[in-house]
Amino acid sequence: MYTSGHLFSGGWGDGRGFMNAGFAPRFGANHNPAAVATARANVPGIYVREAPIQTIDMRTLPSVDVLAGSPICREATPAGGNAKARVQEEFDVGDGKTAKPSRWEQTRMTAWEPIRYADVHGPLAYVGENVPGFFTNNPRMFDAWLRVWDALGPHGYHPTIACVNSAHISVQTPEGVLGPVPQYRDRLVWVMVRKDLNAVPDLRPRPEVICPSCGPVKGIQHWPGIKRGRRIGAYLRRMPASGRPSAAKQSYYYVCPTPRCHLRVEPVMRGIGSVLDLGVRGHRFGDGRQDRNEFEAYSPAARAQVEKGHRLFGGEPFIVTRRNHGRPTPLDEPIGTVTAQGGAHHYLARPAASMDVDECEYRPLKKVENARTQGFPGHHVFAGGESGQKLLVGDAVPVTVATWTAQKTLRILPA
Repeated sequence: MYTSGHLFSGGWGDGRGFMNAGFAPRFGANHNPAAVATARANVPGIYVREAPIQTIDMRTLPSVDVLAGSPICREATPAGGNAKARVQEEFDVGDGKTAKPSRWEQTRMTAWEPIRYADVHGPLAYVGENVPGFFTNNPRMFDAWLRVWDALGPHGYHPTIACVNSAHISVQTPEGVLGPVPQYRDRLVWVMVRKDLNAVPDLRPRPEVICPSCGPVKGIQHWPGIKRGRRIGAYLRRMPASGRPSAAKQSYYYVCPTPRCHLRVEPVMRGIGSVLDLGVRGHRFGDGRQDRNEFEAYSPAARAQVEKGHRLFGGEPFIVTRRNHGRPTPLDEPIGTVTAQGGAHHYLARPAASMDVDECEYRPLKKVENARTQGFPGHHVFAGGESGQKLLVGDAVPVTVATWTAQKTLRILPA
């Protein structure tokens, strides 16, 4: 049995995925005490290290066959790119005084920590993932990072890179099929394979699709806006306003693989309704925000979304997404990305018979619902308090994506 090591963030999603694929996790390291406790709770006896990964002497960690770890794109740029950067605001001005209070919160390791580990231990492969912006925000730095991997150690590492969306990935495990999770989550995934293995994994996603002409087939990615260079970007969920797919730069969609067909096709996906507990009741929208000590009405933008959902879905329950350009969506569609805020952007709205907006039942998705949206099984344990667990869920690698990547890696390892 091959071993894995995890320089992880979140709730042990990558560890769960590697276990699904048949790996034996040997260690986990993280700065977050709740994340470390989560790894220990799900893998009794595993070696853990609670410390900022940047400070760990990699010689003190066990050697493993495959290293897994997902670095942050840039510590001062939160996911999504729209929130305020987490820059350090506290400076030592002498005599024990500081200039400003600090709001710095470390989120995960940098991209150089896996290189430090590989330089010491030389694992057969390194597996990681991030948002597509890990490349698109600074292509020159990304290419420089790959050149370091190419030159590392006595053999060097060969990269295989792909873009996937968690709503499209399903995997077969000994326990059965893990279907796509009901969450649109665009990821850039990679596997760095030691060159002396003379093999690379096939990371081309081939989701189940139903072509109107050819029936059930396996879709293939099509990148209309990229003629040459790296094909890295997000899934094109809707056609651009121009009506021309080529207007969508750095985006892909799926087409039928049948020669002379190649129609655009949509992957078979799961709706968020499949993981919701509809027995959990909400509160009246008119009663305002429930996280305030005094009454505070929901914002006009939130109200507008609820009103729009009433018009669109005719009294059926729907999801309101309070983020970016969120829109009300039906329960038979996946939701948008569950973030480190633990899904605080997603609300379940259940219209009253009167269709009065103030009487609409409204609540945020629960932690267990978001965990299912990330592909965690019911027996997975999350350590820490409620707010900390929400962060673990949102920061985790989707279990299906981790399982898929680990399985692809396992197939090219020596027998």
